[in-house]
Order: sequence, then structure tokens, then C-alpha cells
Amino acid sequence: MQATNTVNDAKMRAMLIEEAKKQGKTFGLLFKDISGGFTLTGRASPQSFQVTPIIVYRIYVDGRPDELVRGVDLIGTPLTSFSKIVAAGDTPEVFNGFCGAESGYVPVSAVSPSILTAQIEVQKKAKASDRPPILPPPTGSRGGRP
Repeated sequence: MQATNTVNDAKMRAMLIEEAKKQGKTFGLLFKDISGGFTLTGRASPQSFQVTPIIVYRIYVDGRPDELVRGVDLIGTPLTSFSKIVAAGDTPEVFNGFCGAESGYVPVSAVSPSILTAQIEVQKKAKASDRPPILPPPTGSRGGRP
């Protein structure tokens, strides 16, 4: 994905807070990293996706410290999700993973900037399988603003 008008991370964060306020919400969600996911693209099934986030923060509109969130997945339908994009970041990120099909797994890479969406679907994981980290992040941050 490529965007023509981009914003930096600080502006994107401010836009997230403004969008949450505009919608009457007390917080917005910031997805910092993902580990992959899957899509359904066959003709016999609905077009949908599920993405597994690794690091998610709840960003409060009233200025409270960011809060780490666990046990959520991003879900939705591609066309609806793309139509809700409000802004794109100015730094592209690379994702490397595998795409599985009936014929096996193929390595894939994708490059995309950060995006801000006005709305995205999230769901609680059926069972939290990820354990919280036992060590702090290597940056020394203790849950403050990312």
C-alpha cells in the first residue's frame, strides 16, 4: 500500500485521540505490532480477515497513561476496512510471514505505512494463549507512551 499524503507518528496519535473524541469514545486503540493472520477469499465464503496483534495500547482521550491491552484480534471485511482509512503514516514497515494454502506454505512480504481508521472491528480471543512478557522492553520503557 502506498499513500500520497502522509503524517508522522505524533500527528497520527493526535488524530487518533481527536477521532475517538469525535465519536464520543473514552479511548482509541493503537496496534504497534502484529504476528500475522489469515483471510478467507473463496467464492463460497464471505470475504473476511483476522489479524493477530502482538502489542496493543489503549490511548485515553483524557491524557491518562497508555494501557497495554491483551487478548484481542482485528477482524473484518477488507472493503469495509479500507473505506474507513483516515490517514497514513510517513514510515513504511515490512511484514514477513508465510501464506498457507492447500498446496503448502509460501514465504510472503508486505510493505505498508501505519494507518488510522475511523472504525475497525476487534474481538476478544477465545482463550488468552499469550503470556505477558517477564522482562521489560529493551528500551527500558515501563508501559509509558510508546
